[in-house]
Amino acid sequence: MGVLRIGPALTIGQVTVERVEELRIPNPIGHFTQDAALVEANRHWLAPHWLDDAGVMDLVFQSFVFEIEGRVVLVDPCTGNGRPNVMPMFDQLDVPFVERIEAAGWRPQDVDIVVCTHLHHDHCGWNTCLRGDKWVPTFPKARYVMQQAEVDRWGRERHLHKPFDMNDGVFERSVQPVLEAGLAELVAGSRAIAPGLAVELAPGHTAGHQMLSVTSAARRALFTGDAFHHPLQLVDPAIPFGWPEDQVVIADLRRRLVERAANEDLLLVAAHLDAPHGIKVSRAGDRLAFTASACA
Repeated sequence: MGVLRIGPALTIGQVTVERVEELRIPNPIGHFTQDAALVEANRHWLAPHWLDDAGVMDLVFQSFVFEIEGRVVLVDPCTGNGRPNVMPMFDQLDVPFVERIEAAGWRPQDVDIVVCTHLHHDHCGWNTCLRGDKWVPTFPKARYVMQQAEVDRWGRERHLHKPFDMNDGVFERSVQPVLEAGLAELVAGSRAIAPGLAVELAPGHTAGHQMLSVTSAARRALFTGDAFHHPLQLVDPAIPFGWPEDQVVIADLRRRLVERAANEDLLLVAAHLDAPHGIKVSRAGDRLAFTASACA
């Protein structure tokens, strides 16, 4: 844990997914849950990937990049450099993130689709970069796929919601320039966006949170964004974390995700999990079993 990794992260049928890390924050497991019995009951599949011998779980801030049917897709472009943030670990970052994308094999102009699961700072920041004194789209040829409800929530309807100071200025820096450039593809609800790709509305964490479904060679994965932040939220969906806008709705979403993963043989890929990044769910009699996995 605590080591920067760049390279193949996941396999979905014939699709190889690369992972580009921005930063990571080690946390004691007690930061996520105080239920020691729950931790011990699940240690057999949490360790060593997501729980080390010292009881530490890394929260990783990263993007996933892959090519499918001739299109290059980037999921959740992190926080971005040179931006103020009330949280010191995100304030005025200076990370060679674009260079890491290039090391993985793609230039910014190669990206065809950017999917923002939602518009918190750590999921849309690199939508733009600073050129001179102006924020401009980082991926100049991409379609930026966002939910209309999410854009509305952080834009014209912001005054209807509780303030969230970690997102101060994010819409103006990382979303508005994309809208003004005509690169945004705003969707309403669940729909296919390209062969093998579909977005699904999955509110709870935010009003317009979405997930990305990827299908290749009869294998399927769901990039679940912040539907859950750490694996124990799948075991106990009511565990709060990450400032959800509707705790009841997101807990129900997690329950349904677990059932779907078991019934449909889905790989669940959460935004902030360390390697192997994915979780498979299976049935063992009348119980559900969880497994860390990098393959759909």
